[in-house]
Amino acid sequence: MSLKYALLGFVDMMPISGYDLKKLFDSSVVYYWSATHTQIYQTLAQMAEEGLVDIEVVQQVEHPNKKLYTITDKGRQALREWITTPQELSIVRHALLVQISWADRLRTKEIVNLLDTYAQKLHQRLVLYQEESQLSPLQYARSKRERLLWQLTIDNGVAVYKAELQWAENAILQLRALENSTSSNLEKSHESE
Repeated sequence: MSLKYALLGFVDMMPISGYDLKKLFDSSVVYYWSATHTQIYQTLAQMAEEGLVDIEVVQQVEHPNKKLYTITDKGRQALREWITTPQELSIVRHALLVQISWADRLRTKEIVNLLDTYAQKLHQRLVLYQEESQLSPLQYARSKRERLLWQLTIDNGVAVYKAELQWAENAILQLRALENSTSSNLEKSHESE
């Protein structure tokens, strides 16, 4: 997915400043796409150059002037074309799985610590996505169907994190069981000597 199309979707919902766009972005799509302030502003500038959005400078007295971005007809067409294009499976880059692949060099306790830390982070993320703050983008839905589609993306995030958490907890149990059976077998072999 390109950041450009995520931003076009938001700008299509309503005229919005870069600052408000980042806040909305962070409270809605961050689990499946992340972006920094710099990336967002650079992409918005590029979109303006491409004629996908218009910029209106709003004069403010108490604050610096702000730019409001609105989608153009060309931007709507580009968004529609992208939405109707079937997507390939996402490329998975999972650093923890690389660590686990080579973790035989570690003690079981160290591996369990890696997995436990990961599980704690997953749990925190699940709490975040199940809080009302993650539901705030739903208030901007322009129709029942759009609200449902947004809810489905949230549901997907929750399901993914629940599955990852279940995997991590199961991996910890399996490692501990293996450690216990190995220790038990060593004790039995020493007793028979």
